[in-house]
Amino acid sequence: MNANIQKFTCKECGAHNLTVTHFWNVLAGSTKERWQEWGMLKDNHHWRYDFRQKVEADAEDEVERGDLGDFEEDDSASGPEEYEIHGTEKTWEDDEFFVNCDGCDREIEFGWSKPDRRGQILPVEFSDFIPAESWPDPKYADAWQHRQWRPIR
Repeated sequence: MNANIQKFTCKECGAHNLTVTHFWNVLAGSTKERWQEWGMLKDNHHWRYDFRQKVEADAEDEVERGDLGDFEEDDSASGPEEYEIHGTEKTWEDDEFFVNCDGCDREIEFGWSKPDRRGQILPVEFSDFIPAESWPDPKYADAWQHRQWRPIR
């Protein structure tokens, strides 16, 4: 494929960039905290999270998915908070992943290059998307089954 051709063009706004957002829960003492991290998805299906923050319970304090806005470095004198984490084994069952257009924040359907939400992220609207080489993110499993998209095993 020609390097000048974009793998994604939003059908709503014409943007070419996608943001990957990951939400997860942390047990901090007796309190459950919700965290998010996000960054840009590259054309080679790799991404790196550039930002991370705790999701506040108050809706006015939350940052909407895809809103990368301005962030200031915390230069306070206080040290990092210490958490008592229960259970060392990481499970992805409660985690949530989203892929959104960076221009209009439209959610983009996607799968993974390996089972169990592992490997690279494969957006359905990328020009190189091949259903038989993808495993759906769990929230899209019913839609993929309806379309009879099955990964080659």
